[in-house]
Amino acid sequence: MKIHTQWQRHVEAWRKSGLSHADYCRQQGLNPKTLSAWSRRALPIDKNAPLEVIAVQVTPSAPAVIADTNVILRLAHDGAQLELSAAVSPRWLAELLRCLA
Repeated sequence: MKIHTQWQRHVEAWRKSGLSHADYCRQQGLNPKTLSAWSRRALPIDKNAPLEVIAVQVTPSAPAVIADTNVILRLAHDGAQLELSAAVSPRWLAELLRCLA
């Protein structure tokens, strides 16, 4: 079997498997970067294929208990550090990081 054909089969099998890219590569013993490269050039995704809606049910988990845990941000360029409560909002922290970048 030609290498090209073998990779086309892997790309097709991965796309039909429902597995994540990493899980498929792990199961098959493949290099994820190689499968990515072949999936970009070997088999284009059919953009005319009908979309499928999958119902999911989200169940909230119990709130995490954070006991005296802090997040420390250290800036690499000048060594400045900022200590925050781990209970700080992730959105607020993301905005702060965008501002510092």
